[in-house]
Amino acid sequence: MKNPLLYLLTSGILLLTVSCGENEAPLPSCTGVQFEYEGSDGPDYWSTLCVDYTPCGGKVQSPINITGALDDASLMGIPQTYISTATHIVNKGHTIQFNFDAGSSILINGEKFDLLQCHTHTRSEHELNGVHHPMEMHFVHKNLITGNLAVIGVFVEEGAENPILKNFVDHLPVTKDATYEDPITFSALDFMPSDKSYFTYSGSLTTPPCSEIVTWFVMEHHIEASAAQIHDFEALEHVNNRPVQALEGRMIKHFKM
Repeated sequence: MKNPLLYLLTSGILLLTVSCGENEAPLPSCTGVQFEYEGSDGPDYWSTLCVDYTPCGGKVQSPINITGALDDASLMGIPQTYISTATHIVNKGHTIQFNFDAGSSILINGEKFDLLQCHTHTRSEHELNGVHHPMEMHFVHKNLITGNLAVIGVFVEEGAENPILKNFVDHLPVTKDATYEDPITFSALDFMPSDKSYFTYSGSLTTPPCSEIVTWFVMEHHIEASAAQIHDFEALEHVNNRPVQALEGRMIKHFKM
């Protein structure tokens, strides 16, 4: 017959060993944490870098490969109220960001989303039928009541020189947190294709904390910029596109003008 005391002691040690194995060390605070696009701080590890980045491991993540979209006759064009803004450019380290003056907005299902900023990725983050574009612009809108975001993605293809970007490429801030201000004005509409057909799906921010609060509207048609203009952004941003994420059963809908 087994020694009852020895049996209980052994069982306790085994239980303690299993419990310790299951309880991983808590993630650190995100204060001072810097994410990257390569190496041990790259996209594959974002969810493990710190506690606020754990959503990066979720199942409603962006970007995605846009393929197999379903035409949806219930969708409508996006009502856009875009006014001119002065030029406010910030080098965010991983991207070049254009901040917008207040007053521009869109309506999504009757809810107002204010345009805050647009930023660039070289190459595109979303794929269209498995193909990247050399650049993508993200126009970030926020509902000030719910905090949810609506982001319009615009592909940029290599082609003719872009007359609006021509005003900015020689003035892009070259170091992190550097800024460029100019009274010259432009509108978000200047960077939108004339055909407003789009793909839409539920997703997330494409950078940490990867919050799953974004309704995406990716324009079906692209705008153009010259190879030199695209290179001016790429030279400052380097690699800054997150790999496409699994769709995880989400539906991609298509609005055709």
